[in-house]
Amino acid sequence: MVNIYGEEYPITGVTDPAHISKVAEFVDRRMNEAAGSSRVKARDKVAILAAMSIASELLETHGNLESTSGEIVTQIDDMLALLDRELPHLSR
Repeated sequence: MVNIYGEEYPITGVTDPAHISKVAEFVDRRMNEAAGSSRVKARDKVAILAAMSIASELLETHGNLESTSGEIVTQIDDMLALLDRELPHLSR
């Protein structure tokens, strides 16, 4: 059982129970933050606000990862091009 926003939920799964608890604590915290920063108090509306906040954070993180991975690929390509140019000079 986990407690999210004052209500008990019987959550089971194939993942580690500690992970399920950690996720539930995260959702609970985000719902409490959403309720605290708005005048909305209805559980379903607080859940939507929390879900929107979590989704926004996820999409932002995903965008940052895509940007970072693109930068890494460019740096690797630059290093490989440098190696291609310099290796023939080293073998002389």
